[in-house]
Amino acid sequence: MARPSTTHRTAERIQAVSRHMSATPHRAAAAEPPVDAHMNHVVQLLKDGTARIIHLNRPKALNAMNRQMAYEFGQCLEATIRSPNCATVILRGEGRALCAGGDIMAVVDAANQSSIEERRHSTAFFEEEFKQNFNVANYEKLTGERGRTKYYISFMDGITMGGGVGISATAPFRVVTERTLYAMPEVGIGYYPDAGVTYAYSRLDGNVGRYLALTGGRLNGADVYLLGLATHYVRSSLLDDLAHRLGALSIDAVNSASVVNDVLDEYSSDPFAADAENGAELAKNSVFLGDRRIALDFCFGLESVEQIFSSLEDIAQLRKDSYTLKELARRGLDTISPEVQQFAQTTLNDLNMRAPRSLKVTLRMMDRAEKMTLLEIIHENMRVSTVFCDLSVGRDFYTGVKHTLTKDPATGKRRTNRAPWNPATLAEVDEKQLDLLCFSDVNQAHKAGLQLPVPKLDIPEVQNTREYRKKRDAELRGIGPLRWNPSYNLWALPSEAECAALVEGSHPAAGSYRLEPHELIDIMGRHKKNKPALELKMLDWIRRNSIASK
Repeated sequence: MARPSTTHRTAERIQAVSRHMSATPHRAAAAEPPVDAHMNHVVQLLKDGTARIIHLNRPKALNAMNRQMAYEFGQCLEATIRSPNCATVILRGEGRALCAGGDIMAVVDAANQSSIEERRHSTAFFEEEFKQNFNVANYEKLTGERGRTKYYISFMDGITMGGGVGISATAPFRVVTERTLYAMPEVGIGYYPDAGVTYAYSRLDGNVGRYLALTGGRLNGADVYLLGLATHYVRSSLLDDLAHRLGALSIDAVNSASVVNDVLDEYSSDPFAADAENGAELAKNSVFLGDRRIALDFCFGLESVEQIFSSLEDIAQLRKDSYTLKELARRGLDTISPEVQQFAQTTLNDLNMRAPRSLKVTLRMMDRAEKMTLLEIIHENMRVSTVFCDLSVGRDFYTGVKHTLTKDPATGKRRTNRAPWNPATLAEVDEKQLDLLCFSDVNQAHKAGLQLPVPKLDIPEVQNTREYRKKRDAELRGIGPLRWNPSYNLWALPSEAECAALVEGSHPAAGSYRLEPHELIDIMGRHKKNKPALELKMLDWIRRNSIASK
């Protein structure tokens, strides 16, 4: 029997949901007034049945997160933890964005003051932001310790960048739509991807995380879902109904994360499906599938930023005798297509616009993040952010923000040219000083020139106990050849590390005999409840890794 179309299946689900909702007497027709916040607050706490909606309400600034907003977000989050009638928490944004990032103009203006006391205000925003990033990641644990486990869901509808990614990336459930525009573009303003995001990026397939961190590349919702940065893809027009559906769940019904996942699955669809809007085009244009992905993995898997640049130049200029093209041929790219060549040139152009110091720090942080817990990374973020806010050891953060976010007095328009970075080239970056400032003992950093004190975050300290080390080592060790962590990112599409564990036989769903490609897809599909786009992702992975011929 032929499978019904995506549109037909979605319509059937919505009709079923509508019947259910009409039979549910406590469903709210619209979100109730704020629980404990006035309507003019920049963050509102709304309720709809058992759901609580943390509503970012600064639409003229695209809900950009300032210190006040981060504080109010924390207050709302704490209120949901205390609430006995809350089962789920939904993060939403007013207008065109969930959150377009941090309101960093105030940060760099504070960093540029003359006295140390005034300059210390520049790190205050990050203290509050990073605390909330940790609390989002540990929301289930925090609520469970108070008596009832609750679940946090981010609706990444519209522009979701920087700080918006930070309060979403480590949540168990992350929903994207056709309106999603996702990025961590910090290297473009002389900064680095903060808010614990390198934890998620370092655990992405292949070298995709390095690519995103270094380029600050902008993604559509389909690609965010494909990569596992989102757990579900839902049409934007269905989000209100989805929120109501979650709110209609009784407290007792929400007794596990799988209950929330099942509701989200009811509304999910495959953005790449043939009958989806622009589905075929989205798959065709994705740099994370096919030959472009092979080139991406090779280039961004190289050891240094300089080598990444050189390999992209080899492809863009079709240097046939280069090591890059010979290695790509060995991986199956005997011929460089115009699409791969254009990808290399576009990526090279993007990287050339970034701050050299930021590129060096970011690559180092990505490599370190693979071997760190989220708690360790957030503490390290506070240290590195302090270095970037201390303009006495480098002014790129200030330069980049002013260059990007202010208008050129001569033209009255936003600048599109390269910022006057200092150091201007990769060769001029003093990597030994960066290591001392960012990654050494704090006392060594101050000897190297750091003037600002590193704030102590109001989150747990990293422990040096046997129990902590044992738990840490188990998390980082993983399963299978690509070190798959079964407890991480449970509700997203299967990672390539999970697929490799299935091939090896170390996955719980694996059998005792070698699996053919169609069997791999069938078993993983059943294990993942036939998540939309699973077959597309696995077929592409199988082709790139030549599993069928081995």
